Amino acid sequence: MLLPRILALTLALAPAFVQAGMFPEDSTVKMLDAKGFRKAMKQNVTQVVAFVAPWCGHCQRLVPEYSKAALGLYPLVPTYAVDCDNAKNKRLCAEQGVKGFPTIKLFPRGGRVKPLEYTHGERGASAIYYWVTRNIPHGVKKLYNFDEITPWLEENKDKGRAFLLNNGKHIPILWQVLGNKYKDNFKFSVHRDRQGRSSEKMGFEKSKWGSSKVMFYPAGSMDYVVYEGLQKFDSLSKFFDSVIDGTADLRTANEEAKNEEFVPDEKELEIQRRQEAQRIALAHGGFNDLIDFEKAVLSGYNPHGPGHDGYPGMMGDVPKKEEAKPEDPIHKILKHQQQAESESAKAGQMAATAQGTPFEAASSSGQPQTATPPGTPAASPEPLTVAAQAESAQATGTSRPSAEADAARAKDEL
Repeated sequence: MLLPRILALTLALAPAFVQAGMFPEDSTVKMLDAKGFRKAMKQNVTQVVAFVAPWCGHCQRLVPEYSKAALGLYPLVPTYAVDCDNAKNKRLCAEQGVKGFPTIKLFPRGGRVKPLEYTHGERGASAIYYWVTRNIPHGVKKLYNFDEITPWLEENKDKGRAFLLNNGKHIPILWQVLGNKYKDNFKFSVHRDRQGRSSEKMGFEKSKWGSSKVMFYPAGSMDYVVYEGLQKFDSLSKFFDSVIDGTADLRTANEEAKNEEFVPDEKELEIQRRQEAQRIALAHGGFNDLIDFEKAVLSGYNPHGPGHDGYPGMMGDVPKKEEAKPEDPIHKILKHQQQAESESAKAGQMAATAQGTPFEAASSSGQPQTATPPGTPAASPEPLTVAAQAESAQATGTSRPSAEADAARAKDEL
């Protein structure tokens, strides 16, 4: 009698346990209920939703692959899951036409556009990742040649234009997502500045690999403002939002963006460490076989390049603050010595001025010397030259100069 009761209790609790542990704690997949789903659909962003059931074997096999794809997309493309076995979500799943598990849907612009259903047979991480990135309706125009930039700017002069100089072959996901979000407000384009020559033609320094320049042209103008803030999704969104609603002048908004400090979050840094390796793995799996991948690399595709690394939601790597270089010890000694000489000389001059004009007396070496009145501190002697130090060392029988002599020698050599 005891065994059947244990078995019945296990079966009753199993769905709850499976549901609770369906996605790992560190997964970037977020579970949604009906209310959360409707809230997410109000946002004009591309997002992915997997409709699953905890008892479904196909869903359980999907979990690790879906989590890997979500890590590669994070945080630019939110990735969700809805438990259709939950009574509160059954109506939502019916409204979404879910007839089998798992059902994966891409919502290009939230609830504004009809969703796309994933119908490929393979449910691997790379297949899902590339299916999502290729279906973001970004509208970003690729300007292949430098001569195409000015005509594009003039053709779209009636709108604000966001232009990206980037030396990667592919449009960064961040730029695609921004192009999608602000599709109704601005025109977006990108030009591949492969070797930095286009930057030089536009009057900038030659760009380094992995760097990007964002330029914004106000409507009706051919003059641009170089965006100086962090190239993160939320930072660029804040900049574009302020331009749209007119809360700040363009240059003021840019100045505010420039002053924003990068504050790393430990959780985000951990995601970054996992994300870089995951994106490389996704890049390998995105081709039919290794031969295709090798061809892609030889043709210029770089899984380590822009758009494939950096703090989550950024173009390029985490900004690094320049650390102050330690002061050279010899220069430090010389600086202190010069300060002491200057202070001593000033003290002597002030005392002499108070009691009369200083007079000169011949020193034992025959050189003129400024005499100081009694009771005033004597000025520090001039540092010996290297030759004088050698003579002094011979006369005294010392083989090693003092610290002051070291400093004097360094001063002579400098």
